[in-house]
Amino acid sequence: MNTVTKIILTRHGETLWNIEKRVQGSLDSALSDKGLAQAKRLAARLREEAIDRIYASDAPRAIATAEAIRFESQLDEVITSPLLREFAFGEWEGKVWSDLRAANPGIFSLWDTEPHRVQVPGGETMQIVSDRAWRFLDEIRTKHRGETVCLVTHGLTLKLLITRAMGYPVKEWGKTPWQFNTAVNILEEKDGVLIPKVIADISHLEGLE
Repeated sequence: MNTVTKIILTRHGETLWNIEKRVQGSLDSALSDKGLAQAKRLAARLREEAIDRIYASDAPRAIATAEAIRFESQLDEVITSPLLREFAFGEWEGKVWSDLRAANPGIFSLWDTEPHRVQVPGGETMQIVSDRAWRFLDEIRTKHRGETVCLVTHGLTLKLLITRAMGYPVKEWGKTPWQFNTAVNILEEKDGVLIPKVIADISHLEGLE
């Protein structure tokens, strides 16, 4: 058996709420036409990775993206998990970011400087999200040792996972790149050491309008 475990982490395609700049969090919005095209590009990009398993957040936007990968990679199923859900924004979900910023200058002042200290009423903190998503990643590393596994998740959750994989604490999440829609990240584990090989790659979207 191959002794290298490969974990591919990616984000769903563009959604209608992404276009409207609304907070999604644990709520959902359908993939836009561009998002569907992005998912197809992503699936083609990952076809040569010989993926053995694919997991996704249980949000429909993540499942739709994972289904494109599943079809292209000729896999039988997409397995979902709530541990891969997006950062929950509580009372902010469904609202427009610019409206929230105008109405909550104090919270956004903190969000712009120390976002790891922010907890929206009814929502999560970055540490909570990092811990739950990393717990799932650890389970995958143990359960599917020697395999290539793809995880489809969300922007903030993905960025927090990559921040941790690169050895930074949550408070230093600004040191890692933003995870645009369908960004590809590849981690390889050998002898218990997790090594980032590809980070936030969107080259597969070149020329897509």
